[in-house]
Amino acid sequence: MRYVIIGASAAGCAAAETLRRYAPHDPITVISEEAQPLYSRPLLTYLLSGEITREAVWLKGREYFQELALEPILGEPVTRVDPDSHAVHLLGGRVVAYDRLLIASGARPRLLGLLGEDLAGVYTLRTLADWQRLEAGLPPTGRVVVVGAGAVGLKTADALARRGLQVTLVARGSQPLSRVLDPTAASLLHGAITRMGIELIYQSWPEAIWGEHGQVKALTLNGGREIPCDAVLFSVGVAPNVEFLAGTDLATAEGIPVDQGMTSSDPDILAAGDCAHAYHLLTGKRAGYHIWPAAVAQGRIAGANLAGAGLTYDGLLPQNSLSLRGFHIITGGLGPQDTGDCEIVSELDLSRGQYRRLAYRDGRLVGLILVGAVADAGIYFQLMARQVPVPEPVQPGRMWG
Repeated sequence: MRYVIIGASAAGCAAAETLRRYAPHDPITVISEEAQPLYSRPLLTYLLSGEITREAVWLKGREYFQELALEPILGEPVTRVDPDSHAVHLLGGRVVAYDRLLIASGARPRLLGLLGEDLAGVYTLRTLADWQRLEAGLPPTGRVVVVGAGAVGLKTADALARRGLQVTLVARGSQPLSRVLDPTAASLLHGAITRMGIELIYQSWPEAIWGEHGQVKALTLNGGREIPCDAVLFSVGVAPNVEFLAGTDLATAEGIPVDQGMTSSDPDILAAGDCAHAYHLLTGKRAGYHIWPAAVAQGRIAGANLAGAGLTYDGLLPQNSLSLRGFHIITGGLGPQDTGDCEIVSELDLSRGQYRRLAYRDGRLVGLILVGAVADAGIYFQLMARQVPVPEPVQPGRMWG
């Protein structure tokens, strides 16, 4: 059996390692458009801030592929997958045949299609190459506008501020982390961000980027406000890397729909990680949450099922962890917008900057927000993942240990 894996990040490597255990002698080819072995994308903001060195981001060395007897094809993008002929076409003209294929091609940062996005000084941060562009192009002083107040946008804004840059954070919503925080938690986060010297502008979005001599000079927001700046960094979500599936029925704009075995509409093609459109553990509906633990879990299931193991992926359990200079937030499960019919138990301790919000449905924990005191997060996630009935939801006054 000839196995091919497209992608060598969290999902692809987890799949390769698992598949090798199930198929110890079969050929496995791993294709990646990146030229280096596995590194930690979540650590890139710490690399940008200077808190860690480049050596700290590596998760695998060059010997990784040899140790697992994998054939690596690195630094060469896939241009087309032909399911009928069971072939993967590469940019350089090479064609790689497969019997069973896993697509773990990940996702790329979205841009907004604005005037001026091609100027020098417009950035994203998702890959090591993105970090290298920032290192080479960021000025030592000046103002950077970060567009997007999700977890990556917030961590990137903090990293830039740590470098001594003035940072303005532009959020389309009325608060940071609008998808996962209620107003109380968001207010605590807002205070932490402003104490870092970061300016926040809410209910705003960019309409154009202006430059001189090819370099960013200003960003115009809705309503006409203009922010002079030396760089703009977009953190407004990601899009699945599935362009090479054009002409097939394997993918949608949200990614590659998969069943609970991570198999696509083609029985010989599986998908995992940020390019896959898998099921939500709590709702049973398809959802796209692009988080490292989910990619690893999906990769392990897909790797085993490439070899016919018949394992089942229970579904995505959203989880987010944010740490900004000692300020900690962990969220998981259903967000505030999806818990209107739930029993909510919450407690706020302003003196210690701590807050908990637990959402219960039919006696089971389905959502949580922890601010400050996050030590119990693992227990809560176990309760949600296993959907263990809770006889009596924890009441205010009994939540703090």
